[in-house]
Amino acid sequence: MTKEILIPEPDPKKWVTIEKAGGLRVNTLYENPETGASIALLDVPEGAGIPIRHRHASNQFMYCISGEYEYLNPGLVLKAGSFYSNPKGHDHGPTVARSHCLLLEIYDGPHYFEVPSFHSEETVGKIAGQDDKD
Repeated sequence: MTKEILIPEPDPKKWVTIEKAGGLRVNTLYENPETGASIALLDVPEGAGIPIRHRHASNQFMYCISGEYEYLNPGLVLKAGSFYSNPKGHDHGPTVARSHCLLLEIYDGPHYFEVPSFHSEETVGKIAGQDDKD
């Protein structure tokens, strides 16, 4: 039996909408239940984004598949084909989609130290130090 995973296309039932981020949608392709490391697709409507500065409890990596996505402070713009890396604990954001975007986001551990105001328990992913979710 193989330990490999193949997802021929994202499961349409797995999209989660983050209303406080302007309708940004997340489809988690992989999550390690022990470490919180994850890989997800982000579908970001034009004008949507993360409304506040925030920081992550692990390293964040993002690859822009399509569209333009801006980190307003310091003014970095991801365009189709560009790669973004943000180190653990670094304050960044807010963000806004200049156009409809599709992004691949990767965390090498849990997403946050605590639930940020734009997330809910259902949308946030693993929190640092949090016991495994049921």
